[in-house]
Amino acid sequence: MASSRFWAGSDDDSSEDASDASSVEEEKVKTANRWATVSDSESSDEGERVVKSAKDRAWDGMKAVIAKIGNSKKIGDWNGIQTEFENLNKMVDKAKMHIMKEGLPRFYVRTLAELEDFLFEALKDKEAQKKMSASNGRSLNRMKLTLRKHNKTYESQIAAYKADPDAPDAEDDAASSDDSSSDDDSSDDDSSDDDDSDDDSDASESEKEKKAEKPKKEAKNLEDMDSDDWASSESESSESESEEETGALKGRAKWLKTTVVTTKRVKKEKKVDPKKKEKKVEDAASLASKAKSSLAALKLDEPMSGETFDKKLLEVVASRGRKGTDARELLAALEALAGKAKRSFGYARELGALMHLIAAQFDANRTIDDYMDVATWRSCHGQLGRVVAVLSAHPGVSLGSIDDDDFADMHVAHALAKKKKGEDEDEEEDEKPEAAAAPNDDPDAVKVVGNLLTFLARLEDEYVKSLQRINPHTHEYVSRLRDEAPLTDLAAGVQAYYVRVGDDKAAATVALLRVEHMYYKHESIASAVRDAQAYRAKWGNRGDAHAASRHAAVATERDASKSHPGAWLGAATAAATAPDDEVVGDASASVRKLCEYVYAHGDDRCRTRALLCHVAHHALHGRFYVARDLLLMSHLQDTAYMSDVETQILYNRSMVMLGLCAFRNGLIHDAHACLAEICSSRVKELLAQGMQSARFSDKNPEQEKAERRRQTPYHMHINLDLLECCHLTAAMLLEVPNMSVEAGGAGGHKRPISRHFRKHLDIFNRQVFTGPPENTRDHVLCAAKALGVGDWKTCADLVLRLDVWALVPGAGEGDRVKAMIEDKIKAEALRTYLFAYSSAYDALSLPQLCDMFQLPKNVAHGLVSKMMINRELKGAWDQPTETIVLHRLEPSPLQALALHYADKAAALVEARPAAAYGDAQRRRGDRRDGGNRGSNANYKARHGDNQDRRTASQRRW
Repeated sequence: MASSRFWAGSDDDSSEDASDASSVEEEKVKTANRWATVSDSESSDEGERVVKSAKDRAWDGMKAVIAKIGNSKKIGDWNGIQTEFENLNKMVDKAKMHIMKEGLPRFYVRTLAELEDFLFEALKDKEAQKKMSASNGRSLNRMKLTLRKHNKTYESQIAAYKADPDAPDAEDDAASSDDSSSDDDSSDDDSSDDDDSDDDSDASESEKEKKAEKPKKEAKNLEDMDSDDWASSESESSESESEEETGALKGRAKWLKTTVVTTKRVKKEKKVDPKKKEKKVEDAASLASKAKSSLAALKLDEPMSGETFDKKLLEVVASRGRKGTDARELLAALEALAGKAKRSFGYARELGALMHLIAAQFDANRTIDDYMDVATWRSCHGQLGRVVAVLSAHPGVSLGSIDDDDFADMHVAHALAKKKKGEDEDEEEDEKPEAAAAPNDDPDAVKVVGNLLTFLARLEDEYVKSLQRINPHTHEYVSRLRDEAPLTDLAAGVQAYYVRVGDDKAAATVALLRVEHMYYKHESIASAVRDAQAYRAKWGNRGDAHAASRHAAVATERDASKSHPGAWLGAATAAATAPDDEVVGDASASVRKLCEYVYAHGDDRCRTRALLCHVAHHALHGRFYVARDLLLMSHLQDTAYMSDVETQILYNRSMVMLGLCAFRNGLIHDAHACLAEICSSRVKELLAQGMQSARFSDKNPEQEKAERRRQTPYHMHINLDLLECCHLTAAMLLEVPNMSVEAGGAGGHKRPISRHFRKHLDIFNRQVFTGPPENTRDHVLCAAKALGVGDWKTCADLVLRLDVWALVPGAGEGDRVKAMIEDKIKAEALRTYLFAYSSAYDALSLPQLCDMFQLPKNVAHGLVSKMMINRELKGAWDQPTETIVLHRLEPSPLQALALHYADKAAALVEARPAAAYGDAQRRRGDRRDGGNRGSNANYKARHGDNQDRRTASQRRW
């Protein structure tokens, strides 16, 4: 009974499966029909889409531009005609492949012919030309030159069009033929579709016949089947499954690990056609030969007139930037023209040629990170110096800039001068006034290409880039530094020219450039550099002089048996010279004079940078109070973060130099205040003296390149070892006594003065093994531990043995700073001793303290008295016996708890003032919302929550 029910259920299931499969197929058909109806409705709403070929699109774009040209012709807008004509020619160049296949379109030839006729009629109308605007007239002249040159290429097509202008366009014939061919294709497609449908029907019938011919298996009764039949059916099913899973693993291999071998894709090398490659090489060689021949055809060595010189100069300048032009030959031609102008044609043509030559030399750099080679830089510097010399020799002459319109007129005039002889006389008369140069508003102004200030700034930028790229530990870097003095002298000449012509803003910019190359040099270094420069200019290299004459005095008796003949004239000397606005031997006066000029005439950025340079220069020479007052009066510390990155770097440098100045003068608190913010973080990046490792940086490549361009040259670096030593020493002298107060309990909780120093000291104290100090930081930390126990001798020995004190600028400054540091260490050791061990004494003897710390009696007396006044030491003087009587005032338990509570509250507020304010506001809101406290249980619950919150906040901070 159970078996019959089981097999009956299986029959029902099979029938249900079949019905489900048929329903799924019906749903698929429905969904397909539904999307088909939707797509049909959308296509009917949108309309038919037109597919155009690339040729048709190009032709349509050209026709649209030709329509714009026709509109401009109707209103006489030659500027619009010129613009659209250039666009049309660009489109023709893009469609050259289609033109090679299909030929030049007739509508384009018709446009050229109509433009030629329209231009001829416009040139005849003299009255209309006089009424034209300046820009429209220039466009007419340029169109005349451009169209004549352009139409020479299509002379035969234009002539054929003029011979039969009414002939039909080839495009219309092609369109009609395309329509007919499309009709034929559609009829062929219909017939082919009929044939295909017949073939499909025949194929379906043959498939049905084959299926009917297949033998059917005999169906067996379930009751007649035995176990062998069941086994055979299972084996057949497994075999069928294995046959279906082709390529699948069997048995144990299915569960074993397999090694997957990945093959790399090999990129196929593009096959280069040798014929095309040879053609490119031949084209490049032909372009180069044409450029060489054009430059060689100038015949610059032959005698020439002024007009011929101008024409040849324009020809050389026109070849600048063209493909195939040799830059060296171009520079040689411009140098020859500049020399020719200097000898034969006066300063006006010489200035024009020199400015063209300088502009061409700046084109040598391909990328922004490449710097100009030293030979080219010095050549460019010499040419700019020649320009300044010519301007100073002719005080009434000034330079004017040639704008784009003037430059275009010059090229048009030059092109018109090369006309053919077969043109009409009317056209020659029309072109003569255009051939004249643009009128000059100032008769004494010489119009040149470029700007003197721009060229000077570019020359200075190339100098700085070369110092950034050259290895600073090589002789090449040292020899490159010799070019700084000539650069500043050139800047002085340019500034004098701008002052003479009344351009104060440009003069202030040049003055700032000079200040930026002077402020970082100490007086001793600046005078030595100036003397060496003067000696080299007069006598050459100092090492070339004979050894006997380097330090010898003038000999009164010239006896070769007693002295070398090379020493008879004494040592060679050269007096250093300076520009008129500088004081020889007084760099501070020169910097002050230049900065005052920038303050009076420069813009905001120039004034800011000049003031920072002035502050840094004062700090370098030890004038701390002057530099501090100058900085505080300007309020730059409030607005420095809003300036550009270069100015922020200069601000950081000025603050560091001010802090070092305060340290040299013994102002430890001021030194630490200036150095703490910068020295506690990434010093190299803030001073632009290095870059953060790429491993820990989150900058993209462009930001890294920009940061690399802002790096300070090596000779302007502030020594980081000296900076770290001064900062840590100042922090040690302030923080060690402060820490001893906390340890001894003499003054309660003290606010940390230098968290940076405390962090390094804690790390140093937690080390299991401490070896001998190796670097600057280790020396100062070991000295701090010795100072904490009052061992001033060990502390002073560790700090003063460092070699960085020899780097302090100024003669004898290093020894003076060492003596100052030793005195400071003695004084702070005395204060630390009193803070730490005063609770163990009833009285202290002043002579004994002076002997312990080797301090004069008045110095020790002053320190102890100051501690008593500031309530750091509780005691009084017993003058007859010269002893310090110490008072022990133990606080009561309530006072001790109050002091402890005050310390905790101060620490919490110091950590985060906003947290205390937020908690107070929250508690005040709870009281407003809750009204009466209600029951005692509710009050205790709220009170407990507030207590937990306060405890959590204290634990967190």
